[in-house]
Amino acid sequence: MKIALHAAIAAIVLCFLFLCTGSIIQKMRGKKDFSLSGALLLGYVIYFSLFEVICLACEVTLTSLSRLSVIMMTIGTAFMLGGVVYCFRSWLTRLHSLKHRIRVHGWLLAVVIALVLAVCFFALIYTDDSADSDFYVGMASTALYTNTIGRFDPTNGRLLKAINPRYAYALYPIHNAVVADLFHIPAIVAARSVMSVINAFVSCLAYYKLGQVLFAQKTDRNLTAEETGRMGGQGSVLQTRKTDVFTILLLLLNLFSATIYMPGTFLFTRTFEGKHLIVNLVIPLAAAACVAVYRGVPEGTGEQRFVFENLFFLLLAGVCFSASVSVPALMTAAALLPLFVYSKKWKQLLRLFLAELPFLVWAGIYVLNSRRVFILAAYR
Repeated sequence: MKIALHAAIAAIVLCFLFLCTGSIIQKMRGKKDFSLSGALLLGYVIYFSLFEVICLACEVTLTSLSRLSVIMMTIGTAFMLGGVVYCFRSWLTRLHSLKHRIRVHGWLLAVVIALVLAVCFFALIYTDDSADSDFYVGMASTALYTNTIGRFDPTNGRLLKAINPRYAYALYPIHNAVVADLFHIPAIVAARSVMSVINAFVSCLAYYKLGQVLFAQKTDRNLTAEETGRMGGQGSVLQTRKTDVFTILLLLLNLFSATIYMPGTFLFTRTFEGKHLIVNLVIPLAAAACVAVYRGVPEGTGEQRFVFENLFFLLLAGVCFSASVSVPALMTAAALLPLFVYSKKWKQLLRLFLAELPFLVWAGIYVLNSRRVFILAAYR
């Protein structure tokens, strides 16, 4: 019972941290009436991009896991305090319009909520004893109980001579160890319960944001990947309900394809893996950014810059999630590169290159590390 209580507190605190982080970024961008779900989604991406940088630095310098936990706790506390002080009024503004936005959705909102809860519940209760599950949970457990980052082989407990480049940069499992360390819960609970439910929830938000971009009104094209529409008076009932139906169909499609190798498999059965986040978070949001660019983002409003900033943080977070980040990175380049070259938008081409930098830097370092041009020593 104590572990369940700590796990519930961990999930609530982390969601609040993501909300605060995203809200601060939105306010810094000059957006006062921003979507709370969009802020939470943006905060999730920003948080994991930041975690990748900090955790990688700790791994290279052989810093202990406990010190990494203190660093993340300090940063997280600062974000939460900043969010409460800086964004509380904006949150109240959104809550005051909640009744009107519920009427805009109609009964479809109840179906969406029911399906999202079902996805989260299934992610919570599903039991998986595959080799992948053993390895990724074992990686978090090994880091937690040895107080190290990537220095021991989770399959046999032996100290490595050099950190395996395949797992050295995809540091999402180490975050599970940090959660377990901070909230005093077993690593398997942090990985398979706390983060699995949160991952399932933010994946549903990503689907919804993709729908908002696809069905945005032509007069409201300045929509970005993390906040893709205005509810209430700024969005028509038809557009909102199209997005609801889109989300419902996607979730049902995933549900009925969860037994074959499709996104539904990751959404319902493998939410403890970083690959799940690539498939059900990074790819939908990258697709949303591409659609927003194709629909035309107004110049001179800062929205163009925000789209590519979001792509940068999205791909950096993707590096943290899995080496499969190459899929959304190449997908984005394939979608936008021909458009910018054909239309001779060289400034946009430069922004695309900068947005792809996390993937390009990771790919270069990974190849050099794999070829043993350099190694990441596991001990001094």
